[in-house]
Amino acid sequence: MSWALHRISLASHDLELARIFFGDALGFGKARVIDEHTIAFGAGSRGLRVRKPALEINRHGSDIFGPSAVRHVAIEVVDLEAVVLRLDKRGWSHVEAPDGDFDVPAIYTLDPAGNVVAFCQASSPPHEDDIQPWEKAWGWGLHHVNLPAGDVREAVAFYVDVGGLAEGVWQAPAARGNFSIDPSELSVLSLGGFNRGLHIIRPDAGFAHRNNFAHNPSIGGHPAFFVQDVKAVKRRLEEMGTLVSDAGVYAMVGMHQIYTLDPSANMIEVNQFV
Repeated sequence: MSWALHRISLASHDLELARIFFGDALGFGKARVIDEHTIAFGAGSRGLRVRKPALEINRHGSDIFGPSAVRHVAIEVVDLEAVVLRLDKRGWSHVEAPDGDFDVPAIYTLDPAGNVVAFCQASSPPHEDDIQPWEKAWGWGLHHVNLPAGDVREAVAFYVDVGGLAEGVWQAPAARGNFSIDPSELSVLSLGGFNRGLHIIRPDAGFAHRNNFAHNPSIGGHPAFFVQDVKAVKRRLEEMGTLVSDAGVYAMVGMHQIYTLDPSANMIEVNQFV
């Protein structure tokens, strides 16, 4: 395995509500305070970061950028310098991560679909197991990050050619839900088995309607966290009055999935190996 999911970063309007949602309801434990605008779950720069973004905008040519970079996925690779060289060869814009943003050297860039992605240097080679050692210690982990793309094949080529990731084959259960696994509409850049890794999907407006869900996981992207007891997470969420779509084992072999929204309306998937 040549890469791993390092962290997911989400924007929040209220860090205390985020602390309760992720720490208590999802069971991620006590939040670490990074600064007055940021909390984190996990260890170091790995895991989940939740940040209340500054209301600032910057202009670059005719483009105006707001706090969108707060929401990103970070991928750790064994050779960050090689990734940078490939970006430079293609003339692809990237910037170094600010000091203190990661425990290791890192850069930010955009994929062809406009998703913000960070690449960072792995401090040690990722394990071949489906669950990394730090995730075993936490009792939860990053299963996948779902990224939307109008042109799935273009986005996949970026992660393969630039990031050095490898495309896998979607492992669907026999009783699959009503959605396409055609590689032009849904692709997995695999981390071991159980469809772990990056999911690249073409947004599907009818996804929720066809599958009788209250949430549409194909729109806007989402992180997916695996836990030891997804039914207990569902129960705690419902006790808080949070709407949950219980998908069961419908999309991925051996994974029970639920969907919900966090207090800032970020789509969140929680799943369990079954």
